[in-house]
Amino acid sequence: MGALVTITCASCGGSVAMEAGRRRPACLFCGAETLMEDDRAEQIEAADTYVPFDQSEAQARAVFKEWASKKFWAPSEIRGATLGLNGLLLPAWTWSGTVETHWAALIRARTQSGKRPTSGSESWAVDGVLVPASRSLTRAELAEISPFQSAVEPFDAEEADLPFELGQLTRTAARAAGTRAMRELHAARLEDDVSAVRLSTSCLFHDLEGTPVLLPIWIGAYRVGDKPYRVVLNGQTGAITGTAPVSWVKIAIAVGIGAAIMCAGLMFFGVGALILGQ
Repeated sequence: MGALVTITCASCGGSVAMEAGRRRPACLFCGAETLMEDDRAEQIEAADTYVPFDQSEAQARAVFKEWASKKFWAPSEIRGATLGLNGLLLPAWTWSGTVETHWAALIRARTQSGKRPTSGSESWAVDGVLVPASRSLTRAELAEISPFQSAVEPFDAEEADLPFELGQLTRTAARAAGTRAMRELHAARLEDDVSAVRLSTSCLFHDLEGTPVLLPIWIGAYRVGDKPYRVVLNGQTGAITGTAPVSWVKIAIAVGIGAAIMCAGLMFFGVGALILGQ
């Protein structure tokens, strides 16, 4: 593989590293044709491991077709939409460690107020918390297509066959995002365990280990009318998330049918009341 260059989209900000001279007519993330080379010096820690693909392009396209067929409120054009699909290695950080949570909560009780205070502390070992290091993929999107298997292989940027997005988080920023995710996960677990009405927490973190890693995804862009939409698939499991248009014609028809049924019901009960009244 030849020298690598950074290609950045002026529309969405997504960046990928790819072989110099390879033609990439549109952004992998949003489909825009506003690409430019970026010669900035990258100071962010690069991943030296990646999770390999298990889903082929054909399998990914089949998943998209099934997903599109279940979008009842979308216009029928979505089922025949042309999907531009690309494999991409997505940057993320994976964090493990122990979160020590000191908590205070209000729980339901047989008191005058219906609640009583309680408190405690708990330590929880957490492994494999993923934090996206991408400009284009959010934590919510990553959560939608997770999990990824933990088995990784060595990654060599000079030998990469697929484009890979450049990470956008320093270790310090990734650590902050990772500990925040651990705190939220433990708080949700505690809320369920104690059936808390309200919960406050304070956390300490021990033995934190963070590693940058590249995750396999299929990213696709399709159009309905003049508007682009995006889908993202887990390259291992085929789990999919994405956006889809809404057909206001279908919604109007559904509302009309609902209103007609309601009117028919009111008329039926009204006539029945008149008969009983006689």
